[in-house]
Amino acid sequence: MKKLQLLEVEVAKRDLIEGLIKGIDVITAFNDDAARLSVTDLAEKIGLSRSAARRYLLTLVHIGLAATDGRNFWLTPKVLNLGRAYLDSARLPRAIVPFLQRLTLQLQESTNYSVLEGDDVVYVSRVNAPRLMTTSFEPGTRLPAYTATAGRVLLSALPDDQLHAYVERVELIAFTHLTLLDKKQLLHEVLQIREDGFAVTENQYEVGLRGISVPIKSRRGVLIGALSISMMIANSSKAEAMAKCVPALQATANTLMQWV
Repeated sequence: MKKLQLLEVEVAKRDLIEGLIKGIDVITAFNDDAARLSVTDLAEKIGLSRSAARRYLLTLVHIGLAATDGRNFWLTPKVLNLGRAYLDSARLPRAIVPFLQRLTLQLQESTNYSVLEGDDVVYVSRVNAPRLMTTSFEPGTRLPAYTATAGRVLLSALPDDQLHAYVERVELIAFTHLTLLDKKQLLHEVLQIREDGFAVTENQYEVGLRGISVPIKSRRGVLIGALSISMMIANSSKAEAMAKCVPALQATANTLMQWV
């Protein structure tokens, strides 16, 4: 099987299309808290003039990615084609699904492949377990990295300067009454994950939810994502879950290392 090589490319500013970058900023300005935006809202949110914001929004309406009632604008389902293009073209998210399926069959728990994007963890591929779960992290779901076991694994792989910069700037918000809100403790736990090679979190994003995760690296040691399991805490003790899941996750990650 052909190996996948990941390259970091430095691009000169003269080769960048600023309008495309800003257009993507316009699309991603819409979220749960801002499902509908006026021209003024958008202009203030991403630092555009009102006239520029209006042109961007009308362009999205023209190509079917947005709709308007004359005052407010919102995204249409056609935007999903952008995410589908990634899933259809990216080799790794598709190739990793059979491994997730085997893990889910073996452990009877939902499995995920995630990556770090900015300060968020993004769930790229997922296989759901037959048992009912209260939370379903479907592909495309974003969570603050500190709330997710996969996020903490990915943070642990950052160079020290980037990790400290993240901890300094991140705003820790309580999603449950048990969400970790102490930055010193967060840094300590992430560094411990770096040493242990796996992470376990409980009750951080949702009460009753446990996550267990390990990093996925290439043969050259380049981090390419995190492999994780989502389960309900009530199904087993933390020690039982670790004994059952960590070796299986690590074995799968080691197998992936052979061809990524």
